[in-house]
Amino acid sequence: MKSWKFRIVVFVVLFLASVGMSSALQTTDRTVDGLIYDLKSPDPERRKEAAKALGANKVNKAVPDIIPLIDDSNSSVKLVAAQALLNINDPRALPAYIKSVRDPSLDLQKIGIQGIVNVYVTPPGGFTTDMKKAANFLNPLSDTYNPLMVEPYVPVSEDAVKAIADLLFSSDKGIRKDATVALGILRAQAALPAIEDAIEKEKDVGIKVEMIRTIYKIGDPTAGEVLIPMIRDSNKQVHDEAILALGHLKVKNAVPPLNELYGAGIEERKKVFGVVPVSGKDDLQRKLLQALAYIGDERSAEIFESALEDSRDEFRRYGAEGLGRMGDTGYMKLLATRYLREKSKSVKLAMSFALFLLGREEHLVELADNANNTQAYYYLLECDAEQVKQIYIYVHTEPAKQKVAILNVLGLRGDLSALPVAEELSNDKDTNVASAANLAIRRLHGRFPG
Repeated sequence: MKSWKFRIVVFVVLFLASVGMSSALQTTDRTVDGLIYDLKSPDPERRKEAAKALGANKVNKAVPDIIPLIDDSNSSVKLVAAQALLNINDPRALPAYIKSVRDPSLDLQKIGIQGIVNVYVTPPGGFTTDMKKAANFLNPLSDTYNPLMVEPYVPVSEDAVKAIADLLFSSDKGIRKDATVALGILRAQAALPAIEDAIEKEKDVGIKVEMIRTIYKIGDPTAGEVLIPMIRDSNKQVHDEAILALGHLKVKNAVPPLNELYGAGIEERKKVFGVVPVSGKDDLQRKLLQALAYIGDERSAEIFESALEDSRDEFRRYGAEGLGRMGDTGYMKLLATRYLREKSKSVKLAMSFALFLLGREEHLVELADNANNTQAYYYLLECDAEQVKQIYIYVHTEPAKQKVAILNVLGLRGDLSALPVAEELSNDKDTNVASAANLAIRRLHGRFPG
């Protein structure tokens, strides 16, 4: 009897709860519909309050009804509507963001820039947290460097790029900086002519530095030519960024002036810069060598050989990298000998990389064993599709952390033959490995559509 009564009570409670929940949901729906209705009110305050509430609650269904408010006759309504769309973060709002960027209001321009970037750097736009790691490695100079970048295969609206690029010539310093950073995040190739024009006119050092970073994020070596005169800029931040950008972009025409500056004595540098930009560790010399090592041009061969004899680990490392990237097998014996005598793990890894590039395939195992190490990981990212095929075997033999790094390499640098390798690990018992495998699959499909 007690059991029977208990069941009745439970049933009644559950029934009432479900009725209450249904009623609450209906009330919420009515409230949302009412707010959406208010977006068309003749009273600007009602339109503004409705947009604000819908944005704060991230109501996606309201997006098509908020978008027209970007053309509202009331400027405060436009601003609240733009902010609401930004809060909801729905890709359908992209045309509204572009309109905001083109609006005379600086506040709207800022929201529009941020909205466009958000469309592409949040799932499913194509941004991956791994790109942060890549960006930090590419530019170790500054803690303020914005590491966001869309995946290279993600198509970005040309209209959006044009709208943001126009802001490079804004009278407002903050807008110019936001526009510059955004174009780098979007890898906006179409904006390069505007960036090249703007960088020559820009007076603010911070914005000029951001423009240099944006050029090498976009990754076009031809565009990098505009940076060559900047390696002799009197501002340390500017010439440091220009030097490293030229290196990462592998701008061949930058080799002679970089070689010349590397070999210049202290007095000569004083003439060039007006000061002696050299610390006890010779910071400028190190950056020049690093840049030359990335380019790997035979015209720097003597510099690389000399660096291989240096007592400083970083100099020996860059010397080895430079000789390896040159591709001259005549240096194989020298590097192999140095490898056997080298004590520094970092330098030894660089020599393994160099020897692998020169044809000593057995050194790939050392790179794979250290794939979760930032240095080795980015060496592997320099491999071409044929070299990546030699890495496939290590996906099965390495520990989980190394597997994750190798799968990232497969997705970013491999060809379609890497797809079955990644698919095999897409259901791995280690969730990090499975996630990396699925990301590799997505990247491969993105890079090779159809």
